[in-house]
Amino acid sequence: MSAMSKTLGPSPAALQHPEHLTQLSEKNGCCVVEINGVQIAESCDTIAVEETGHDLVLYFPSEDVVTEILLDSDSRTTCPFKGEARYFAAMIDGRKQDIAWFYPQVYDDVAPIARYIAFYADRVDLNAS
Repeated sequence: MSAMSKTLGPSPAALQHPEHLTQLSEKNGCCVVEINGVQIAESCDTIAVEETGHDLVLYFPSEDVVTEILLDSDSRTTCPFKGEARYFAAMIDGRKQDIAWFYPQVYDDVAPIARYIAFYADRVDLNAS
């Protein structure tokens, strides 16, 4: 998976709501994600996304995530500022739960996160240094 994907063009929502900010920056240091004691991601190249109305989210390069041990999910959501998200799941407390998401294609403003993977902070152990 490469971050160099064709974008969806300008976000209509961003054009209609210029007060809604989505800021991307490189995260200094390295980050590790574990679930049930198993490391599923480690990267020193994460992108921090700060978005109006949301907590800061770290996006990991897909090559730094062990997607082979994650479960596919049928979940899909649409963010009017980023695009359509797809999900990965894992077994937590005996049931399948979505734990991560990514955008196969994104709007221009967030092009660097195309195909990067983000995790729900309350469903995994995320350690950032």
